[in-house]
Amino acid sequence: MERISLNNLKINKLIKLICIPLCITLLTGCGSDEFSENDLEFKDLARKSKLSGSTITLMASADWVTDAEMQLGTNFEAATGIQVVYDLYQDDVYLDTLFAKLDSDDPPDIFMTQSGLAIKNTYHLDEYSVDLSSEPWMEVYDTFSAAETSIDGRNYGMSYFDNTTDYYMIYNKELLSNAGVTEVPTTYDTFVTMCQNLADIDVIPIYEPMADGWHQTMLFAENGQFLEKSEPGTIEKLNDNTITFAEIESMKLALEQIQNLALSGYMGKNFATDTYDNAVGYLANGEYAMCMLRPGMIDSIISSEMNKGFDKEDFGIMLLPVCDNQILNVHPTGPSKYISNASQNIDAAKLYLQYIAAKDNIQYVIDNSNSVNNLPFDLGQVTSHDEVTLEFLDQFDNEESGMVLQDEVTYFNEQWGEISSDILKMCEGTMSPEDVLNQIDARRASLAQAANDPAW
Repeated sequence: MERISLNNLKINKLIKLICIPLCITLLTGCGSDEFSENDLEFKDLARKSKLSGSTITLMASADWVTDAEMQLGTNFEAATGIQVVYDLYQDDVYLDTLFAKLDSDDPPDIFMTQSGLAIKNTYHLDEYSVDLSSEPWMEVYDTFSAAETSIDGRNYGMSYFDNTTDYYMIYNKELLSNAGVTEVPTTYDTFVTMCQNLADIDVIPIYEPMADGWHQTMLFAENGQFLEKSEPGTIEKLNDNTITFAEIESMKLALEQIQNLALSGYMGKNFATDTYDNAVGYLANGEYAMCMLRPGMIDSIISSEMNKGFDKEDFGIMLLPVCDNQILNVHPTGPSKYISNASQNIDAAKLYLQYIAAKDNIQYVIDNSNSVNNLPFDLGQVTSHDEVTLEFLDQFDNEESGMVLQDEVTYFNEQWGEISSDILKMCEGTMSPEDVLNQIDARRASLAQAANDPAW
């Protein structure tokens, strides 16, 4: 595998919603006649196809659609006359609501779900989705991403997330220096020592928002890439059902170490109610020293109104050394867009995907989303990776990089929310690491049996 392919991988800006469904309809305002050359092309395509005046609905978890993409939806409507309605839901209710709608008489035109192993094994998206293999943007669509949105050689989806970087520990260099930390920790023991040094100067080491029900699982899964490197063949054994998570000592140790960080107070007192949308502010005001974030979020920290004087040079990137992990996590999968094969507006939906995949629009999203440094298309766009990110990534080569658990292990990503709930209980001390692993195994067995997987 080429270096550029391995690091050409994963996810996005996340929004905390209070209500359950939030539906956003983007309107075009005054409807200026001044269109870019790109928009004029789509205006002509919509006119020739007689699509103007139609409405398409895009259903997603709210975390999966950037503000920049929604602005493109407004521009798309102004150019084509096709209205885009974004039907957005909280993470914890999204999938159940999605599949209820897909099985109803009123499915969304475009829907989103994670790409990867589950789209075939569990969700059977080839039964719900339009084959997009012949769409014009396929010529420039990243082959790594296409493999994750395809089933049996046919592509059914479009990944529209940055898969060149993943979530890493973003840390405040000044706070670490104030705590007497002179080197970035590369082992769990030195990481714990650093956390205690921070606590001694009244800085909470780790901002870990568990209330959203997704972030805490990354502490486990986004370090799981060390498993195959340290114990070759283990992933195959998991997928062949010849070993369970509960039998893997390193998986137990990883959870024990995460639990210890929480019970030792290194995640503060409020991790059960902390939310992701507050992470930027808490890192900006120096109350917390680090959080697992996308590298682009450093810009959001610097521009936060809560910033207590930190600049970009005050922040760095490191791996969370659970089980002494120093294997870079790479993640080619992510929330992706699919068109319902029961849609009454398939052509309009296809035109929307074609529109957001145009070079000018790809560049717009890169330029206007801190969480997006690039998108998985080869159009000669200018990426926004900064020197901090590039310096961090350049430390790793193929031998020091590996796929995260959810991209390699079957029937894992589908239970992300449930795992998050279990890890919260574990960090509160009401569940043991062994209990969490046993629950993962039990749910994997249930999902595999429902999929008629012969290994179970």
